[in-house]
Amino acid sequence: MKMTFSNMWREHRYLTKVAIVLAIIATSLSGQNLSHPRAVAMGGAFTAISEGVFSVSSNPANLAFPSKYKSYFYLGGIDWQMTNNFYSLLTTSKYGGKDLTAENGKLQREFLADLPDTGWRTNYSIHIPLPIINFSVGNKAFTTNILYISDYYISKPALDVIFGNWEKGVKYETDLRIDAMTAIEYAYSMGIPYENLAVGFSLKYIQGLGYYGLDPQKSTGFIKVDTASFVLTGEGDYLFRQSGAGKGIGLDLGVTYRDESGLNIGFSVQNIAAVIKWNKPTLFSIGKETSILEFMGKHVKNGFIKNKNLDLPFEGESFHYRFAFNNVAATELFEGDSAYSEFFYSSRDTTKDDSSTFTTKLPLVLRFGMAKQVSDDLLLALDFSTSFSDRFNYHKGWRCSMGVEYTYLPKIPLRFGLAIGDISGWEVNMGSGFHLGFAHLDWAIGFHRGIWLHTSKGIHFSLCSYFTTHNVEVYSIK
Repeated sequence: MKMTFSNMWREHRYLTKVAIVLAIIATSLSGQNLSHPRAVAMGGAFTAISEGVFSVSSNPANLAFPSKYKSYFYLGGIDWQMTNNFYSLLTTSKYGGKDLTAENGKLQREFLADLPDTGWRTNYSIHIPLPIINFSVGNKAFTTNILYISDYYISKPALDVIFGNWEKGVKYETDLRIDAMTAIEYAYSMGIPYENLAVGFSLKYIQGLGYYGLDPQKSTGFIKVDTASFVLTGEGDYLFRQSGAGKGIGLDLGVTYRDESGLNIGFSVQNIAAVIKWNKPTLFSIGKETSILEFMGKHVKNGFIKNKNLDLPFEGESFHYRFAFNNVAATELFEGDSAYSEFFYSSRDTTKDDSSTFTTKLPLVLRFGMAKQVSDDLLLALDFSTSFSDRFNYHKGWRCSMGVEYTYLPKIPLRFGLAIGDISGWEVNMGSGFHLGFAHLDWAIGFHRGIWLHTSKGIHFSLCSYFTTHNVEVYSIK
């Protein structure tokens, strides 16, 4: 095949569209963030105040303190979040479906100027607690949650290469990250009290149902333009892995202090030694093979944004892709009659991965929180959290959360929150509930990087219903 200038330009426009579609897919399909509506509404400021079964995902030590209710039984609900650091309805109307190369690339230059310097990251998650088998009684809890997570990242240098924004003498590191996982997480939790202090733990078993992503240890690449003349050099090595079955374990630890003045202080460490080994058959995967993985792939190809031409099967195979080109002059590439293969080398090796295991680590998360019951109907809370890895919708950096709960009408609590940091950048949250006897319904919504629907770059919605049983003696701190 001869690669002329016009063919190269058409391929460049195709790559531009692929990049946009990929990012929109990741946002529309698809942490440090918590999944209970009360936690979401208060911006994640939940480490020191969580109660009952809802302590499991924040600080299991809180199970040790008697609360208003002796037991909690989850009836149903969903926690759904999608976010990114670039696209909103406003930017979609400006760039979506348009030819960025028109008018001598005017719209493309605006697009590149608007892209964040940290790269383009899109995240999506769904948490579905299973009814009835999510419960707590006294200081113990057992939870079962279905999780779906997708996390896509394209570095700014890689975006510059895709959209043709090249400068001489610059080495463009083509950093890409992909993680998508479906799993069931089981946890047994207990809180152990000692006067005003309590410690707690959660033992977690994670049953992986499907995974695909780039191996972060084996996926690197760069492209460079020579300073003297337009001469290209570059190479890349990427390993894309898939699996339809896996299993892993993890541990959460927590400590909480509460005094009679109404001050609560909590600290927890989550995902200690949390590792999932893939291509390890489980009871659920026997007979299912890669059905869940194939279902995840169908969402990529036939989701909200169609991408049926994506040449990527989801059958549990691994793909090792390599490319290299050295000292390719512009005159030879764009104006010559030589075959494209003379300048560019690439290969893709496909292997069935079910005979070898590989692991994915869940990021370690630290949480610290304080809360004060300033009056009978007003609660203030402040949280700090951090993770140590940019994977699976966690952010390597600090997050600060502030929350307010007003219970002048105890049956209809009002909650507000503000958070800065994490994958959502900054967010504004609100929520409420309806508490009628033993029956409860809570909801929350949060907007990321914008307070209006058309400017927001993400949304977090959480809803849950549960019923409770009362303690004979109600414990409270005043």
